[in-house]
Amino acid sequence: MKKTLFSAVLSLILCFSCTPEHSACLDVLDRTIEQKSKFDLLHYQLQDSLRHMYSAAASDTARWEAAYRLEKILFYHDVDSCYSYIQEMLRLQGTDARRRGISGACYSNILYKMDSLSRALEVLESIDTTHLGQEGFRIYGYAGYHIYRKLLPQYESRCHTVIDRWWQLDSTNIECAYYHNERLRRGGIPVDGLRNLNACALTSPNDTAKAYYFMAMEYLNGGNEGKAMECFANSATYDLRVSAKAYNALYELARILFRRGDIKRADRYMRMTLEDAYSSHYALRYNDIIQSEFEIMNVVLKQERRRALVSVIGIIAVSLILAVALFLLIMLFRYSGRLTVSQRKLSEVSSIKDGFLANYMEKCVDYLNKVDEYRSSLRRTAKQDGPDAIMAMLRKPSFAAGEFSGLLTSLDSTFLGIFPDFVDKVNAHMQEEYRLVMPKPEVLSTELRILALIKMGISKRQKIAKILNMSVTTVYSYHCNLQKHSLIPPRDFDRVIASL
Repeated sequence: MKKTLFSAVLSLILCFSCTPEHSACLDVLDRTIEQKSKFDLLHYQLQDSLRHMYSAAASDTARWEAAYRLEKILFYHDVDSCYSYIQEMLRLQGTDARRRGISGACYSNILYKMDSLSRALEVLESIDTTHLGQEGFRIYGYAGYHIYRKLLPQYESRCHTVIDRWWQLDSTNIECAYYHNERLRRGGIPVDGLRNLNACALTSPNDTAKAYYFMAMEYLNGGNEGKAMECFANSATYDLRVSAKAYNALYELARILFRRGDIKRADRYMRMTLEDAYSSHYALRYNDIIQSEFEIMNVVLKQERRRALVSVIGIIAVSLILAVALFLLIMLFRYSGRLTVSQRKLSEVSSIKDGFLANYMEKCVDYLNKVDEYRSSLRRTAKQDGPDAIMAMLRKPSFAAGEFSGLLTSLDSTFLGIFPDFVDKVNAHMQEEYRLVMPKPEVLSTELRILALIKMGISKRQKIAKILNMSVTTVYSYHCNLQKHSLIPPRDFDRVIASL
């Protein structure tokens, strides 16, 4: 028993430990995050300069080259903008074999990133690689590796062929070196992955970010999570300095920190990763994001269990020292009662969490699908009927109003499903002539929605106004009327509602 308890406490202490090297790298990363807006501004200025160069180009060849430069910096920054300039590259490619090959490779890459795998494969296999050159084959190899790897095992041989050709053509490219390491490992061939990566040529901060990321992955393959953390932190720092929005390194670092128990820092990194993934329209990452959210919740629950275990150990130890056998039995009995109450409360919290999480995830998926369908409709209309038809569609009433109404209705039904007697409890604290009623079954009035949000812990007027899509003044007016007609003193009104 003593050995088990000691091991549990020791594992908890180790979970929260962080070596000085790790701490230094993370501190540098945090300082870089504080300057994120400055790096983003520099990147936007670079974009503006290249867009001006694109507009001022005197020939199709010059415009294609400018569009290609824009594609290269937008690939990790904004998927939709990158897609637009690739379309320009396809339009301006002409009969030049190199331009046609690079344009097709870029198109295949962005389709993969937009999670359009079948179309990406179709474009990839239509590319003539004869005149791509080293730079063009790098783009082609990157697309081929990811697309074929996504389709394993059916396309395993093609994936190997692409990597082998790329390695023969450009073995000093950092991405090719890492993918070639993986290729050898899958074939059962021993490989010194770090040495191969260190032999690569790095020509830009973006290459440095990739080098640190791939070194981190090699360390993870070797079981050295500590060194992987340092490399992920360095990679994320370089990503921020070039305003990259893919954030693979920050994403992986956040997952490691969650496993190690640094919840606050990991949560900040993960939220930053999610925000930029959505802002850059990186559709391929959406499923990973949802999966990570579930992983994060599991880690939080495990840590809560560990803390509960430490609490139990402390209570038992104090009880053994301070009490006789009879007193110990009494304390254990009382503790059992409190534990039952805590378990019931945890069960209620879990029910609330599960209900709202399931509803939220369902709505998120529905809205993402509808936005994607609307964008597809706009593209299709633009292609078939031209700009006038697009303007006609945009003049029509937005579907957002109806979706917002449906969201509120869903909120009502979910909330009432968890707190079916909420309205009755509220009316018990209201003056008789001002008791609240629901306009329809399972539908809350505006006043009841405000009170429901307060019950859910959202008490600030600005947040309530934002959620209900109304002005802060309107929310304040409703709230004042509710306080005025209740039996609760105004200073205690929100606290009592939240406790119902």
